[in-house]
Amino acid sequence: MSVADEPITLLSRANAASDGFLNSDETFNRLLSHAFTTKLQWTNQARLIKRLTTNEPVCSYDLIKTPEREQHIIFSELPTTVYEQRKVYAFKSFLGNLPKRVSVLELLEKNHTLGIDSGTSYKELEPILKKYKDQVASISSEDTSSQLPNLLIHKRIDMIIDYEINIQETFSDEQLKKIGSRAIAEYPEYVNGYFACSKTSQGSKVIQALNHLMKTPAIYNYLRQQPQHSYSADTSSKIMLAHKQMFVIPPKISKINRQDK
Repeated sequence: MSVADEPITLLSRANAASDGFLNSDETFNRLLSHAFTTKLQWTNQARLIKRLTTNEPVCSYDLIKTPEREQHIIFSELPTTVYEQRKVYAFKSFLGNLPKRVSVLELLEKNHTLGIDSGTSYKELEPILKKYKDQVASISSEDTSSQLPNLLIHKRIDMIIDYEINIQETFSDEQLKKIGSRAIAEYPEYVNGYFACSKTSQGSKVIQALNHLMKTPAIYNYLRQQPQHSYSADTSSKIMLAHKQMFVIPPKISKINRQDK
């Protein structure tokens, strides 16, 4: 089999049958299948990132771009989504009268304990987490999306850094009444997610094709409507506005040809 004929594996971001990422699975798998031989495969976040750094022809979507990741992974030019930033979540009794934006550094300096997901990047917080590693519980499991919130609700940690989606989908209504959040001072309000592929011949071809496709009116308009997933109505509205402001009207381009001719 030649490199051009080698199938591309699209690594799914979905955690369950009701996960908002399932729509993206279908969309990107269908989009790539017009030009490549593709197969969809589920994996957890830690393994997903690891596989993207190998010589295996794999791709995924909505990945946060960092300088460290760019050394081993190819990212699309335009983002595929906008995430609300992760927040500090804790019991309301713990948060007390803390301001709406808190510094993770200052909280750790006060000897509080923190839970994080070992399979993802915390960007601006990385040096802080490394410095206070003895106070940080780094969770690595098949489903960190529920593991971190459960660590908090069972009071094994003072606070966690997580996305609103994971909190909303893991906790019951009664549990949610006890939990509060604070924005993180070290972070900007939003962060972009990009399509990403391994640094392989096939991965490079996929990214090149996606860079063209994402500037066509049809794909452009679709992506502008996507960053909602399971956020609350207020959060979804804010993210949608941020996402639309990030895009410019794209030029029309000709249809790409299949790469496996």
